[in-house]
Amino acid sequence: MGFSCGECENLPDGIYLCHECTGKLERDLQDVPLTVDSLWASAARMDVGNGSVGSSGHSSPTAPTNSRAYEAGRTLNVILTGWADTLGHQEPHAVRAAAVLLAHIREVRAAEWAPDLKRELREILWQCDSITDRRGPMVFAGVCPGLEEDECGTAVYAPEGRPEARCRDCGAVWDVTDWRERAMIAAGPATATAQELTRILSDPTRALIFPQNKVAVWVNRGKLTHINEHERWLAGVLEQPVPAKRYQVRKVRNLWERSLIESAKRSERMMQARLERQRPAAEEAQRERIAA
Repeated sequence: MGFSCGECENLPDGIYLCHECTGKLERDLQDVPLTVDSLWASAARMDVGNGSVGSSGHSSPTAPTNSRAYEAGRTLNVILTGWADTLGHQEPHAVRAAAVLLAHIREVRAAEWAPDLKRELREILWQCDSITDRRGPMVFAGVCPGLEEDECGTAVYAPEGRPEARCRDCGAVWDVTDWRERAMIAAGPATATAQELTRILSDPTRALIFPQNKVAVWVNRGKLTHINEHERWLAGVLEQPVPAKRYQVRKVRNLWERSLIESAKRSERMMQARLERQRPAAEEAQRERIAA
């Protein structure tokens, strides 16, 4: 899988990206302006990036510019202006080049170099993200199956709201949208602590973060009980003691999915009630406009 997919290998003559990969390329091209802005902020030391995490936000005395951000920006510029030029459009910088490629996405899809553009752009955007550190929380996306015949087994996390995840060990990039659901089904019978559940159940495809305190709320309301693995250890079922309380992933996930549905219905009812309260005033204003 990685940067390519099986569908791209079985396309009609003259087409080099499948619909799914074309959509991913379009999203990456749309992200270019914000990425460039973030790089400029980091390059000017307005964004201290990873160095500010867990600190007061003040960076230590360094050079007045961020060379990594400048280098990433230069590479992004070379990639996009180069491919735009290949398409027949000479653009001065990455943002204009991305806009041109996006506007001519049908021509790009029919170009033999389209997979190279998609791969190069995805790689440099990942690099830019690591430099600017403007991504959201990293949330569980599944376990990496590895590339081709090589098994990996590394737990993979994706930036919140992003549809793709990169394995830190083997470097494979995976589509979270389809893969996550299979990963969650496989993890269903497993158990996890409340802290681990926050990482596992948070959904990068919907930008949803599972609140850890939900577990305690459901336990207090009698909706959830922990799996007493300490007793299982005493009985010799487990080799190592497990001091923290653990809960079945499937049960917690089902409770959360139901709570999300109930929350959405509650929000809809509140919206309808607010509209009903505002209706008389709106009708009165409409009558006054007609009378005037």
